[in-house]
Amino acid sequence: MNQETNRKYIRLTSVFVIGLGIIVIMGWIFKIQLFTTIVPAYVSMKFNTAILFVFTGLILLSLAEDQWKITSILFSLILLFAGAYTFLQSILHYNGGIDELFIKDYYVSDDGSFAPGRMAQGSSISFFLLGTGFLLISAPTKKMNLIGQYLFHTVSLVAFIAIIGYLLGVPIFYKLSALGSMAIHTAIAFLLSSVAASLLNKQLGITGLLNGKGVGSIMARQLFPTLTVAVMLLSIIRIYLHRTGLISVEFGIALFATSFILVGLLLISISARQLNRINIKKNIAEDQLLNLNKNLEKIVEERTHELWKSEQLLKGIINNTSAAIFLKDTNGKYILVNKRFTNDFGLTEEQIIGKTAFDIFPEETAARLISNEAAIITSKEANTAELSITVRGITKTMLTNKFPLMDEQSTVFAICGVATDFTEVMKSRTEQEILSLQLQQKNQQLLNFAHITSHNLRSPVSNLNSLLWLYKESQTPEEKAILFEKFETVIHNLSETLNELVDALKIQEDTGKKRETLLFEDIFKKVKESMIGKIIETEAVVSYNFTKAPAIEYPRLYLESILQNLLSNSLKYRSPLRTPVIFAETLFENGILILRFKDNGLGIDMNRHSDKLFGLNKTFHRHEEAKGVGLFITKTQVEAMGGSITAESEIDKGTSFIIYFNKKTV
Repeated sequence: MNQETNRKYIRLTSVFVIGLGIIVIMGWIFKIQLFTTIVPAYVSMKFNTAILFVFTGLILLSLAEDQWKITSILFSLILLFAGAYTFLQSILHYNGGIDELFIKDYYVSDDGSFAPGRMAQGSSISFFLLGTGFLLISAPTKKMNLIGQYLFHTVSLVAFIAIIGYLLGVPIFYKLSALGSMAIHTAIAFLLSSVAASLLNKQLGITGLLNGKGVGSIMARQLFPTLTVAVMLLSIIRIYLHRTGLISVEFGIALFATSFILVGLLLISISARQLNRINIKKNIAEDQLLNLNKNLEKIVEERTHELWKSEQLLKGIINNTSAAIFLKDTNGKYILVNKRFTNDFGLTEEQIIGKTAFDIFPEETAARLISNEAAIITSKEANTAELSITVRGITKTMLTNKFPLMDEQSTVFAICGVATDFTEVMKSRTEQEILSLQLQQKNQQLLNFAHITSHNLRSPVSNLNSLLWLYKESQTPEEKAILFEKFETVIHNLSETLNELVDALKIQEDTGKKRETLLFEDIFKKVKESMIGKIIETEAVVSYNFTKAPAIEYPRLYLESILQNLLSNSLKYRSPLRTPVIFAETLFENGILILRFKDNGLGIDMNRHSDKLFGLNKTFHRHEEAKGVGLFITKTQVEAMGGSITAESEIDKGTSFIIYFNKKTV
């Protein structure tokens, strides 16, 4: 029986035993003798016996449901002590007062019996054994469980003998004591309860034998009920014939023996046939298993050969590739390396396998080799990187591609890496490739030079036109003299700009050698003077504060161009509603030299134009002089010198340009 079937039987037995006990109790309380005997003219079940059977049913139900453990222990102790105390009363011939503790035994008291209300000795012993068995069956050791199981079997035996006595009409079987007989329904309740209790640990004792899955258990389940029924029938027939005088005692015994032998022979014959069928099936199964093993050995041999061929093929590919290949576990230990890897590092495979990079290489080299492996394991994504390492005094440039290997649960268990040495490839670039690269650089420089030239000359020329207009409009000789001096200054600055533009291409070729120490104030004054006409015309207020960072190492042409573009932009895109106010300052933030250039002009819609603010030919206002070149040139110059430029702006409030230079003050 499976576990659920066992539980179902235990529950039904619990209900039956509790129900039987309650019926008997009601019979004693309301003096209904039929309820106490169940079968008319038979021995009655005592009141104490009925109460203990109710406790027994509750214990079985508790253990089957694995609940109320403390209650089951308490009831088990009651069974144990009640059974033991009642048995001691019987063998010591005294009355302790518990037999009629709850109710008077009217049916026995009238005849002057010594122990009215007392259960039979077989019943008291059985309750003692049941209580002890319930306590031991839940003990933590298997030995205690086994003892408890055999106590249940003993109760089953006592109850079975009593039932046989009733069936065969042999009173000595159910009268185990001169003090009382075990009632038929008491014996049945004990048999059912003890069998149900033995199913709590069905793998132990005789119950384990009958519930097993082996051939012996199967035979036992078939023989036991058949043999029991056959013997009972033969016994009943023999006793009936003897009591009616149809046969003598000797003939009855001989007939019983002969019949038992025939029944035994029949059962042996049935069992033998069944065992033979099982043996035939076993032989067939063994032959099939043998054939399966042979086929399996053949398949394993074929698969092993295929695996060996695949392994050799893989080794051949790995060891003859031009790339270094390696495999590491998640602890960084090398699992596999190919010949190119060992040759590149001048090591043998035995010196590498099972070791980490730190076990093999210098600390700096090892740190470089494993730098991105932790991130690969965490992200479960491949990584390609360029790596420069020094091996045996030679610096090599490797292109490494590392990727994770994952199991069915997507857990990374190893990292595979492929490293290609392209040091020689880099060294073997042809002169034509180098010349082509230089030509591209020259073309770009010429393009930048053209933009700078056209843009930087436009502002001075425009400034000259403004001064000429002012000169024509002036009324007094003094005004004309002042403006004429401005003409000289602008023309002088224009000449210097033209001369410096001639050297622009040389500066672009090597900006590092053409840097010089420049004062922001000097350069800004020069730019301001070159645009004085526009400043006067627009009545702009231009101020600066370069005290926090007064100087920089920078190409003069670039710095002048940057300041000129920013100042020109502020004047060009001034607001017609207010006087232009322009302010420039320098400072240091976290060691970086910064130029802030702020105005209160028209401003720019950054939500619309922030991504194209510094693009070539990108304009954001309808202005006749807007070309979209100045900011592009400024950004190009700043980034060429290793810096960056950003802007902050609000419409109709103004714009701030922030330049982050890559040089500190001198």
